[in-house]
Amino acid sequence: MKFITTLALAVLVMNTCGEAKDDPKAVTYFVNSAKVPCEGVGKMQCLQIQKGEMMSEGNWSNFYGNIEGFDYQQGFIYKISVTEGKLDPATVPADASSIKYTLVQVLEKETDPIFRLHDIWALRAIKGEDIATKGTQRPNKQPMLEIFVADKRIGGNDGCNTLFGTIETLGGNQLTFSRLGSTKMMCPNMTVPNTFTEALANTSSYKVENLRLFLYNTEGEEILRFVKVD
Repeated sequence: MKFITTLALAVLVMNTCGEAKDDPKAVTYFVNSAKVPCEGVGKMQCLQIQKGEMMSEGNWSNFYGNIEGFDYQQGFIYKISVTEGKLDPATVPADASSIKYTLVQVLEKETDPIFRLHDIWALRAIKGEDIATKGTQRPNKQPMLEIFVADKRIGGNDGCNTLFGTIETLGGNQLTFSRLGSTKMMCPNMTVPNTFTEALANTSSYKVENLRLFLYNTEGEEILRFVKVD
């Protein structure tokens, strides 16, 4: 009887230990379509994530770790299953995470429609008027807008000068720019360059349709129209 009791206790202890060593439960992550600059040990690029079964627009948090087995590609929004395993603090460097993140499964992978903006666009019209009727200021210099979605910035030229700026707002159909600037060359006729940069400053929303980009002001009026450059 004493042997049976001892054996039962041993089995109970083994079961308890087994429960304590169960693999961590999987957690659902949403991963945003672009990394962002962040501060860790130094300057770095971080994923942006949300935890839970539902994703809410704009509610992203920087993720400073690494998800083992996750092959991330910019331009896609992911829904993934991840385990969060605790590591022995004694084995973890002071500047490292004490949690090991491991990919279980990619549940969904969808192209982020915002990345349709990530391209080079040739200007075709300002406030509905074809710029060919206005003429560009320097022969063979087509006004262009280059949009860098992940970096939240723009570049290009206005038909006379090189331009640059920051994407202030980008989400849904909303698009605004800030910190717009350009080089300071003077051309014989500055009509197109001036109206182009003024329209960029007044941009509030956008639409991409049939390889064309439309920019609108706060009243919903078309102020700039572009065609995608091959």
